[in-house]
Amino acid sequence: MNNLNFFDKEIKEVDIVFENCEVYTVPADCIYRMTIDDIKFALTMHYNGLNEYEKPGNVTDFTSCEYASIILNKKGLECTSNWDETDDEKILLKERIKHNDITQLDIVYTDDTHINILVPWEDGNSEYDNKYQHNYIKDDIIVVDIDRNYDEEKETQANDECYETYKYDMYEEKYHSDVPDYVQAAFSLIDEELARVMWNINQEEFDSPFSNTGEQFKNDVFEVEAYSWDDEYDQKYNFKWKDYKVRWYKHCKRDPQANRDITPEECSQMLSECLESIRAMDIDEDDLLTSQEKKHYCLHCGEPTEFKELQNGKWACEKCLNDLGKEQIALKEEVENTLYEFGFDKEEDITNCIDTFIDIVKYAKNNTTIETLDHLIKGLGAVSISLKYENGLLDEETKRKIDEETAKYKKSIDK
Repeated sequence: MNNLNFFDKEIKEVDIVFENCEVYTVPADCIYRMTIDDIKFALTMHYNGLNEYEKPGNVTDFTSCEYASIILNKKGLECTSNWDETDDEKILLKERIKHNDITQLDIVYTDDTHINILVPWEDGNSEYDNKYQHNYIKDDIIVVDIDRNYDEEKETQANDECYETYKYDMYEEKYHSDVPDYVQAAFSLIDEELARVMWNINQEEFDSPFSNTGEQFKNDVFEVEAYSWDDEYDQKYNFKWKDYKVRWYKHCKRDPQANRDITPEECSQMLSECLESIRAMDIDEDDLLTSQEKKHYCLHCGEPTEFKELQNGKWACEKCLNDLGKEQIALKEEVENTLYEFGFDKEEDITNCIDTFIDIVKYAKNNTTIETLDHLIKGLGAVSISLKYENGLLDEETKRKIDEETAKYKKSIDK
């Protein structure tokens, strides 16, 4: 008899029973989600008994449902039947389920009680085919819907959404762990040591990648990358040591979240390894005695070089200089072509325009909160729209939208 007290229990496995009584036992960790709705119970009792297995007064219960849905993960798809078969004859559940002939779901609990539920059935293409069963198969997931009132368009959309949720649950790394104070203290020490050593190497200040600077640093031990404002950049993390990763907003002390917890002892190990890796980059003090004895490093990539000393006393390697030269040539061509298109056909006009733009950028750097190129682009874009609006240069549709938003804002202020 089915055990009707099936709430507040933990499922151990589900037996999927097919039309020919073939059974596939699916452990709980093979099931991504299961829903059984509109469950109905029926009881029968025979006073006189019907056969040698029943006695007068025995009660038999039948449990059925109007809707059943079970979603199996990759492990579930690879389950095989309980029937005695050779390895060559074993059929994976992923293939067996396509016959559309599930008749029952027998839910077995960890206390070995169970409830057997009959699913909706009506003959489809044959008496062995259930027309109410519909399968949605995609990559390593299968959704089985058994429903008297199946709506193909509605269910397909729901299953597509379910698949996206499944992918996120299974493969997207979660950041739900808090970042304790001792990790923040470790970040501060790493940051200080990194700034010190990078100064020794490049003889200039190194912007902290733990702050909102756009800077980054990576070696064989750890990675740290400042918060990115680029909406198109898929930034997975801001700090990584082994499998420990941390995300934050703007800087490391604002809304940090980690992909897992870390103990004080493990944090101490992280700090030691990171500091040791930074100090291994440091320059011996004896190398700093004179400029002739000093070991030179490229100001761009940080690699040792004796290729070229610049006018400011810093050094650059051949590759970085070549790359920089190519960038400057490409930028020069772009500036010239763009300004020519706007009617600047004299070199003096072009250089004056560039100098004016440089002055604008310097003003933004020294007098505003702008910190990145993306931020600057958005700011200049807003200025451009404002000037076009004030001088009647906007198209009617854009002007109308701005007027509507302005009116809404004024109305909210008046309230």
